Amino acid sequence: MSNNTVDPSKSKSMPKPSNDIDLQAITTFPHISSDYMSDRIRNMFREYDFVRDAAGKVILDENGKPQVRIVKDLWSVMELFTQDFRLGNMNKEEAFFVRYNIDLCTDILVTMPDSFHKPALILLERSICVTVTSQSKGGFLRRMFNTFFSKSSTKDEVPTKRSFFGLGKKNKTE
Repeated sequence: MSNNTVDPSKSKSMPKPSNDIDLQAITTFPHISSDYMSDRIRNMFREYDFVRDAAGKVILDENGKPQVRIVKDLWSVMELFTQDFRLGNMNKEEAFFVRYNIDLCTDILVTMPDSFHKPALILLERSICVTVTSQSKGGFLRRMFNTFFSKSSTKDEVPTKRSFFGLGKKNKTE
């Protein structure tokens, strides 16, 4: 079966982490652009056609059913959003630049003919360049790779000393 042929029998389940490296990879894994996303959603953004021979006749599979192929896959544009983009350490101006170029790139890929793929690639390359170089600022990615953040706070509960009529000193939280 070719890469563009639809295989509805494929079952996709998320991998289970077996070590720390697997857990880190899954933590930064972009689910929205992965093969683990539901085909019901992905298929809404795809156009299909029957596989035909040179004479234009529909080709049947071994079960006698017509073979179907993906003609246009708009969902595949989502594959641009990888963990690399999510690991950026960008300032406000860099984030604006990257967001603008990625938006323009995806707009071109979705709305323009195939002859516009080169300008879209240039925009994507510019975004990747800023994102990847931002990961090296001050060793950011190296220092942060094996770090998970947790924030906790405690509050001492002191009963309020007041009279029966509500008179007296209030606690700061009241």
